[in-house]
Amino acid sequence: MLKILLGVGLASTLFVSAQAQTPAAQVEAAERAFAADGLALGVRDSFLKHMADDAIVFAPGPVSARALYEQRPSSKKPKLEWWPQRVVAARSGDLALSVGPWAINGKRGGYYATIWRREPNGGWKWIYDGGAAADPAPAPGPQAPARLDAPAKTGEASAAIAFDKVRAAESALAAAAERDAPGAYRKVLAADAWLLGPKGAEGLAPAAVTERVAARPERMALTLRGGGASKAGDFVWTHGETGWADHQEIIEHAHYMHVWQKRPEGWRLIFEALINDR
Repeated sequence: MLKILLGVGLASTLFVSAQAQTPAAQVEAAERAFAADGLALGVRDSFLKHMADDAIVFAPGPVSARALYEQRPSSKKPKLEWWPQRVVAARSGDLALSVGPWAINGKRGGYYATIWRREPNGGWKWIYDGGAAADPAPAPGPQAPARLDAPAKTGEASAAIAFDKVRAAESALAAAAERDAPGAYRKVLAADAWLLGPKGAEGLAPAAVTERVAARPERMALTLRGGGASKAGDFVWTHGETGWADHQEIIEHAHYMHVWQKRPEGWRLIFEALINDR
């Protein structure tokens, strides 16, 4: 009887502890569980287990993640590892960004970026998964705790209003980037923003914002295609198409994923994955 009572008490404690975790801590745990399943089940089966039915990936443009992974064979090779280094969650605890290094067969290769959404049952599923060029060498190892950012202090009155505000911010960024892309980014980036990509930026860490912006093409075209907003109206993620001409005037086609957060000074871009490395 004592063992039963102790067992019930422990289970209740663990449940309360899990419920008491901040949304960012819950997402860190979800990402680590996803990564552990990646080793135990292989890429295909772990990705299918942890994705939402409407999840997307870029291949190279946005496609149904479930349809893509269901076509792949089950396999535990190669050995893909990843771990969260930074997590940012909405005030309402329904959307979050997780970013960190990845490695194949023990060799670090770059950074992943995942958008997570809380499901009606309280669990978390990813709705976007991707990554882009960045230097993973200086990143902490898998055992290091992730940086969990504080949520925004305020938000818009609704998710719809938040997305409309960010849509306007994206439009302004796109219009300015057609003339001066580095300058356009400097106006909207948060001081603590992280950037991944494009190809050729493998030697820069995600937080090397100044260097990455300076290396941007002179002019860029950005076209918003989709995304979503938190219930608290403080966190918006977007995805779309972009393109530019390199020094040889060859048009480069790419895709982007953005995360915007409501800050005291207004909406700021806190994350970008600029993907042209496929």
